[in-house]
Order: sequence, then structure tokens, then C-alpha cells
Amino acid sequence: MPKVSIIVPIYNAEKAVRKCIESIVNQEYKDFELLLMDDGSKDSSPSIIDEYAEKDDRVKAIHKKNSGVSDTRNQAIDMAEGTYIQFLDADDWITPDATKLLVRAIEDAEADMVIADFYRVVGEHLSKKGDIDTDRILTRKDYADYMLSNPADYYYGVIWNKFYKKEL
Repeated sequence: MPKVSIIVPIYNAEKAVRKCIESIVNQEYKDFELLLMDDGSKDSSPSIIDEYAEKDDRVKAIHKKNSGVSDTRNQAIDMAEGTYIQFLDADDWITPDATKLLVRAIEDAEADMVIADFYRVVGEHLSKKGDIDTDRILTRKDYADYMLSNPADYYYGVIWNKFYKKEL
């Protein structure tokens, strides 16, 4: 059983999905499964993810009828075998040490969730790191209080910069 399940919902993402997948399969951390969830794409995304699944036993290509990104993620969570869940969107990519650092952080802190920093990419421009400027441990209540008092802080509310314990 893999320690980490990495979930990528895909819908008509042929232009970006290869970079996303390459960034995952080339991680320094190797104990993962990659669930590539094709949500009824009409472009070449299905054949691209099949190609990766044929080459790498850690990669699973799942093809399903279009039901939207949230339902697709939920179905993937049900299929996931890992202790931890990591989400990426099909147009995201991660640095080679990302998963290793997230596993270390969640285990060292004995946390249920880790929030990662990120870069914003616009065209070919890579921003400085994102809005998360300090390492800190928040209780569930502290996190909820922060979200309620800072509703415009978009990046604390998205799913793709989080690393979760599957069983909470």
C-alpha cells in the first residue's frame, strides 16, 4: 500500500497535463500512487494518461463520465489507498522535493493537514513564493477562526496546496 495517494482530476487538459504528470512521477519521494481521473475529456487527455499508466505501475488512469471536479475528487478519495492525500489540478506542477517535504512536515507535526506554499505562474513568469510566509502549527479551531476572519485569503481555502491525512 502506498503512503501517499496523489489525485489529479483531468478535463480537457491536453496542453498542461504532461507537465503535471512528469512533475509527479519524477518526485524524489517514490512511495505514492497517482490517480489520474479523466472526467470525460473530449481532447487527447485520456490517451495521454493511458500512456503514463502503461509505463509506471504507480500511475492509474481512471476514465469516467463527466460529473464535475468535486465529484471526481470524491470518487478518487474513495479509491485512494494511501495514508495521505495530495491534490493537484491538471495545470499544476510540483517541485521535485514537494511530496517528500509534505510527508516530513505532516509526520513531524503529527498533523491532520499541512498547507504548502506555492508559486504563481502566469505565462512563462514564475512569481516569488505565495502568501504563506511562516511555518506554524494551527489547531482546527485556529484554522477555522483564521478562515472566518480572512475570507479573502483565497489560498487558505483551495484544495491544491494542502496535504491531508486520509482518515481524520
